[in-house]
Amino acid sequence: MKKYLLLSLVFLGLFSAEAQQDLLTSTRPKANSVSSPHAQSKDKNPEFPGGLQAFRKEFVSNFQTQTLLASGIKEASATAMFVVEKDGSMSDIKIEAYKNEIIRDEFLKALKKINTKWIAGEKDGEKVRIRMRQPLIFKTVK
Repeated sequence: MKKYLLLSLVFLGLFSAEAQQDLLTSTRPKANSVSSPHAQSKDKNPEFPGGLQAFRKEFVSNFQTQTLLASGIKEASATAMFVVEKDGSMSDIKIEAYKNEIIRDEFLKALKKINTKWIAGEKDGEKVRIRMRQPLIFKTVK
């Protein structure tokens, strides 16, 4: 039972990088100035169906706490990096900024089990690949 577990995804740190012609870059999307109602940007970030709460729920349902708890880990954090493809699938999933391999492996397993496809991001009305970054936090509570 997960009653002593608080697993949260810190969505304040969620951001995407602008993608151009299928090349991933590390800059944030630029704010466009609007000169007329018809000149509005058609750029949009990827969206998880049901929003970030739905993403969190699916991640938590895939996350296995037993390995961390058996290793005496009561608190852990890491940052996930992944690409949302044009078809909405997640690829190139990596965990960075972790303290040990157990944390990395468990976060990675949970992310790779997410089967729900994202709504792809767009640049100038065209679907594009976009790199996403997601901080992850695990804490046990009494």
